[in-house]
Amino acid sequence: MITTSPLRTAVGATAIVLLTATPALALGPFLRTSGPLTDFVLGTPGPFDGASARVQLVESAKGSHAVLTVKGIDPSVSGQTFGAHLHDGPCIAGDGAAAGPHYNSHVHGQTPQAGVSDRTEVWLDFTVADGAGTGTASVPFVPQPGNRSVVIHALPTNPQTGGAGPRLACLTVSW
Repeated sequence: MITTSPLRTAVGATAIVLLTATPALALGPFLRTSGPLTDFVLGTPGPFDGASARVQLVESAKGSHAVLTVKGIDPSVSGQTFGAHLHDGPCIAGDGAAAGPHYNSHVHGQTPQAGVSDRTEVWLDFTVADGAGTGTASVPFVPQPGNRSVVIHALPTNPQTGGAGPRLACLTVSW
């Protein structure tokens, strides 16, 4: 039989709050998913071939916080920054367009603010170090449920346009 002491429980709860890295009260994760990345560029070697990712979304009183962790990245791209965004559709191998556009809170009727920014979309850019990268985002909305994906792009996100170059790989996230 496994028992948990009150101290261990308190430490675990503290870790979840610290993971959110947001000053708002964390209400808890509403999505945790992980797995191998789906390749959009079949037949061509890429830095994410064989890589895997983990995504966690945590709701807070002020919106939500997302954490993307990617491991198994080709070390030859160490130091390079890749754009990563929550998209409206799922991953389909070899078909980057199937992931649809970026998830945008204004398009989904969640925020009055129109346009493309890190306040209306979930941008999770990361820089590769030692074959891994982590991106985080805090946004003033909670993404609506659906069959969505986190897409990794070839370039860092352009803050004026939200563009980040060709789609390389993705992880389907559904809730």
